[in-house]
Amino acid sequence: MAPEQLPALLRRLVLPVYLPTALYGTGASAIVPVVPLVGLDLGLSVPQVALLSTAVGLLAVVGPLPTGQLVARIGERGALVAGGLVSIVAVVGCLVAAWSDGATPLPVWAPALFCASILVMALGDLTWDLGRQTYIADEVPPHLRARAMTLFGGTMRVGRIIGPLLGAAAITLAGPAAAFLVHLVGAGAGLVLIIRFVPPRLASPVHAEHVEATPPPRGTVLRPLVLVGLAVLVLTVARTNRDLLLPLLGNEFGHPEAVVSLVFAVAAAVELAFILPAGWLMDRFGRAAVLVPCLALMGVGYLIAALSATVPGFVVVSLVFAVGNGLGAGINKTLSADLTPSRNRAGWLGLWNSLTNAGALVGPAVVAVAATASSVLAASFATGWLSLAGAGWALWWLPRFVPGRRPD
Repeated sequence: MAPEQLPALLRRLVLPVYLPTALYGTGASAIVPVVPLVGLDLGLSVPQVALLSTAVGLLAVVGPLPTGQLVARIGERGALVAGGLVSIVAVVGCLVAAWSDGATPLPVWAPALFCASILVMALGDLTWDLGRQTYIADEVPPHLRARAMTLFGGTMRVGRIIGPLLGAAAITLAGPAAAFLVHLVGAGAGLVLIIRFVPPRLASPVHAEHVEATPPPRGTVLRPLVLVGLAVLVLTVARTNRDLLLPLLGNEFGHPEAVVSLVFAVAAAVELAFILPAGWLMDRFGRAAVLVPCLALMGVGYLIAALSATVPGFVVVSLVFAVGNGLGAGINKTLSADLTPSRNRAGWLGLWNSLTNAGALVGPAVVAVAATASSVLAASFATGWLSLAGAGWALWWLPRFVPGRRPD
């Protein structure tokens, strides 16, 4: 497939992948701010809410391994349908547990149902995400993969912007539990598109050209997957801690919550501007041309965190993060497709996701230890040096295992 055929390929992926991703991402993002609040309304304590979040994080680490094997058995379409159905059932469970008319007391089983539903929803999310990831990896040839994956990541980011806005409107009209209705509509619409536009079996010519005649030796896949995956694990740490530390820095220096929220919104818009350039850079100059500056810029952002003492400085720090994170749009899923063979790809992707998702647990642990021992700024500095180390690691290992500069 020639590069000029990229627009036709992307159009072919709109209805089976990109639009369902945007719809589902919108709904999932709508409930993120309200899950802790609903848990508290149901009678959970703050430590119990934190434990629920930790359990979801652990599922994101251990869940992809069995999920990958499941996707390998039932196929991408089966995984997408199953993940969507499981998530919809879980959202309904959250609604049943959380909805109240204000007059009658909530049932005693409501907190347990809510917690169980959140955990089941996390499993559905993993299945849904892995199915989409495998679908694109199999459908798109390597020399166009980064742009396709970056646009995939961009649709998820759009959902993360629209979702909280719709969720806020729903909450204003009917209370916190109404945000789950937004997710129910988004997941349901996405599932309808999946059922309608994803074929039962993938048999595209693009996919057929890239299926290995025999599976590669396990060691030849595992070594690069782990070595490169460690760099992406650090990226996950940097991204997780950015969302955690920026609000803490704003609070540390006395910035109003409205200012912090506005800065987040501006940063999200800046990130979106880098989606297409990041994909072109990866396909043209190699994956290291994006991941290395992404980690380096985020590292710099953490190291200049003291500038956040003023509002203009806080904006500057946030924009440095936004440019770095925007450059990294789609890099995780692009590398996962580069490093996994087409045979049993879903199983290998499960291993990759387990490794890289561990950063979502490592990052807050770094913040907790450093902030307890010293301060929020110390936690920022620790994350910054770790990010710069990750940039050096990526610069050393990526060119050895993944596509480099495309010849003219």
